[in-house]
Amino acid sequence: MLTLKNRTCVFAGASGQIGRGAVKALAEQGMNVVMITHNPAKAGEIVNEMKDFPGQVIAMSNEDSNEELFSRIYSVFGSADVVVSSTGGLLSVVRPEDISDALLNEKLSHQVTEPYNMVRAALPYLDKSMAPRIIFVANGGVLDGYAGENIADSIAGGGVVSMTYALARVLAHRGITVNCIARSGMVNDHSPEFATDFDVVGIARDIPLGHIGTRDEFGALVQYIASEEAGFVTGHVFNLTGGLHIG
Repeated sequence: MLTLKNRTCVFAGASGQIGRGAVKALAEQGMNVVMITHNPAKAGEIVNEMKDFPGQVIAMSNEDSNEELFSRIYSVFGSADVVVSSTGGLLSVVRPEDISDALLNEKLSHQVTEPYNMVRAALPYLDKSMAPRIIFVANGGVLDGYAGENIADSIAGGGVVSMTYALARVLAHRGITVNCIARSGMVNDHSPEFATDFDVVGIARDIPLGHIGTRDEFGALVQYIASEEAGFVTGHVFNLTGGLHIG
């Protein structure tokens, strides 16, 4: 049994399939989860679905500043122990020359700048925690430049990995662990609606383990990294790709 009960997770990017799996895994074990979201309707569905879980699940708008959010969260729950950032949807593959400055800057903002700003605001509260954790999420292409994913996702994801390594080193003496999940071959966060959306079905045949990764498999890994038992794991990039990326 992993120790999560009566602790609080602040989760950005929790309203999709993958995020929902992690929220469920944490709340089932008694962790309170605050979803930071721009999609109140979808977040409301998750809150309602998990209203009877041991951990309390609520949603807050990302329109408020990070400082305001963490102040409110601390006043409600008395702690902010875990920060999870799983922002930025995946794109379909295009030629490198078709990636615009605007697209790349948007990717870097969503996956590097905004998560960093959230972590910065969280640090005073993580310093008060007995088991503080930071968990970032990137695409599996950061591991080897996999051509089945958009290069813009891998470039931004590379920034996430570098941020993981750097923060893990500078925060280790404060007892704050910093890890990253590199995921690929997993169920889409949202059903693809446009040609520009990544669709995992297109690479399903390449997954050595023979199936598309589920939200519950993602949630189980988040559950472990967030637990008190994971206190000796930091600066690690977890390979959650069903064998797509080995080596």
